[in-house]
Amino acid sequence: MMKKAIQRATIRFLILFSATVMAAQPPNIIVILADDMGMDSVSAFNDQLGFKTPHIDAFVKEGMVFTDGHSGSAVCSPTRYGLLTGRYAWRSRLKKTIVVNWEALLIEKDRLTIASMLKTEGYDTAAIGKWHLGWSWPFKHGKANHTARAKTMAQWARDGIDWKAPVGGGPTSCGFDYYFGDDVINKPPRVYIENDRVLGTPDPKNDWYTSDSDWKVDEVLPTITEKAVAYIEEKAKMDAPFFLYFPMTSPHGPIAPSDAFKGKSGISPYIDFVIETDHRIGQVIDAVDRSGITENTLILFSADNGTSLKFPREDGSLEKGINFNTHVRGGKSDIWEGGHKVPFVARWPKTVAAGSQNNTPVCLTDLMATAADLVGFDLPDSAAVDSVSLLPALQGKPFVRGSIINHSISGKFAIRDGRWKLAFCPGSGGWSSPTDDEAVELNLPALQLYDMVNDPMETTNIANRHPETVQQLTKELHKIISQGRSTEGAPQKNAGKTWLPEI
Repeated sequence: MMKKAIQRATIRFLILFSATVMAAQPPNIIVILADDMGMDSVSAFNDQLGFKTPHIDAFVKEGMVFTDGHSGSAVCSPTRYGLLTGRYAWRSRLKKTIVVNWEALLIEKDRLTIASMLKTEGYDTAAIGKWHLGWSWPFKHGKANHTARAKTMAQWARDGIDWKAPVGGGPTSCGFDYYFGDDVINKPPRVYIENDRVLGTPDPKNDWYTSDSDWKVDEVLPTITEKAVAYIEEKAKMDAPFFLYFPMTSPHGPIAPSDAFKGKSGISPYIDFVIETDHRIGQVIDAVDRSGITENTLILFSADNGTSLKFPREDGSLEKGINFNTHVRGGKSDIWEGGHKVPFVARWPKTVAAGSQNNTPVCLTDLMATAADLVGFDLPDSAAVDSVSLLPALQGKPFVRGSIINHSISGKFAIRDGRWKLAFCPGSGGWSSPTDDEAVELNLPALQLYDMVNDPMETTNIANRHPETVQQLTKELHKIISQGRSTEGAPQKNAGKTWLPEI
């Protein structure tokens, strides 16, 4: 009798212990980051778009939509830096534009990233897709750096790179266990990189193509998707949780839909490419569902910046009634909402209510603090200085976030606080008209204040009507910049000289 009682007690303990472990099991985390795809590029958010994105639309119904989601910048590299570090990129050496070809890694050597943090918590970590944050290329003339001019580094590359040597300073230097991808699809070298090895021998005399690689511009997107799907299927069988960062190469130019999608839309090659982007996102989500890990996998879908209006304008998409500006002004590069308002959708069935939404302005820098909150990681004061955990929002609890800083390709700032947005430039701050130079010629005011509740399209500058609001937001931005952080904690330092508004 005693023996049976002990056995029953042991079984009950094991059941309770197993249930406790399962309940405490942290979620797998997948970040899908489209390239140049603003919120109005998704048909679920834009009924005047002119075509459908069915896979993203279905995903939207299954999770929570952050209706006021923003990238950390209106262009590529700065947003990627901010997403991975929880820190605005203008605090780094990159004060405007992007990381140029052959430049060294933008992420500082000792800076904590989402990947390095999750790795300490037992996660397997992988980055598959576009990197665009710099590498330590093994130049025969010396190491890559950020002080040399772009033309100088390009000449170093032409003079010779040891393609058989490891390429340091990439994802595996930033906490990722595995990397596969094309660094920047529209720039050389035109080759895949796996971990720290280049898979081929690019030839500068042949536009950096290689004869010993299967890299083809219209096969990059399906190839990285296949790698992401395979990674999910493999890690789903393991006990340890995983973090997959899947920065896509589309629908950024060159516009290169694969054979199966050429002509698919009946509209234009650009729309074909957007439709393929939607399809590839669907494949990644389907891999999660087929692998039986849906319930405890947090998938976040977003984009690095707004839609690039250049390509649909050039290939006639806009003339055929396609509308990427139903709800936003401007596009990629701009300080206006079209530059940085992006789809921001989270699915995590175990926690997030399907079909829910949150209207608080949020930023991709918030992913770092969110991941830390998920695993109970105590962030040091120097980490994630511009990151606020979204976990309360995901759990349907009260959620408050302070000011968000927008940043354009030319390094212009805007601060968003509740309904108010104050931009510190007279024009778009980017490529859209009027550019800042054009705005100066038109004698437009140096500051732009918009009421984002009553004027989400930013049509009426009311800075002269609300001087007290302008003064308040100016002081707030000055504080956020000068203190080296926008969250609570000890002041930090920005790299180099950072612009400050006059107060």
